[in-house]
Amino acid sequence: MDGGINNPGVVAFIDALLDGRLRLGQTVKQDELCELLEMSLSPLRESLTLLEAEGLIQVRKRMGVAIFYPDVRFVGSTFQFREFLEAEGLRRFVPRVTDEWVQSTAEAHLEIIEYVRQVNDQRIFAKPVKALEQAFHGAFIGAFDNEQITANYQRLMQKMYLLRLINLDAVNAVNTIQSMREHLQVLDALKERNVDGAVDALQRHVRGVLHRTLTR
Repeated sequence: MDGGINNPGVVAFIDALLDGRLRLGQTVKQDELCELLEMSLSPLRESLTLLEAEGLIQVRKRMGVAIFYPDVRFVGSTFQFREFLEAEGLRRFVPRVTDEWVQSTAEAHLEIIEYVRQVNDQRIFAKPVKALEQAFHGAFIGAFDNEQITANYQRLMQKMYLLRLINLDAVNAVNTIQSMREHLQVLDALKERNVDGAVDALQRHVRGVLHRTLTR
């Protein structure tokens, strides 16, 4: 049901990109990948099939595995799909949201903003920020109560985190705080049960992240 998102080789491949052991646009031999990902050839080939279906690699005979490098069109369409899913999910989420959720989530954002400001080190704040982002945006997707949508969204978010590798400054302290403030604008509208206002704030946020990703 998850389309391979939890396949060990896929997970290891994504992790290797995120921690710099692999690079976007790189071509690598399959035996080198086996060593890097600590996998034997048979399970690696299964993982490569899944990765190729997602458009993340191309397996080229006698050349090796070519890792994708996202162009502007790929980035734009990925963000567009994310915005579409989250905006519709948010509309479904508003009628069921509680004041307690809004308040606790807003407090968590204020705490993370202060934390990011204090540590000012992406290597330190990346993990707690990611956890908060997943809880925030994931709440909207959860409103669909649809396993297929959830699985597709998880695969989409794998790509979203890879897109950050294009421009690491997009997730520096200043931009991370800006993103968290944009989340707070969504929460302000949710507090008033303002559906259109919440969706508008969410769309501005997603487009802001897109702009920061593409701007160096």
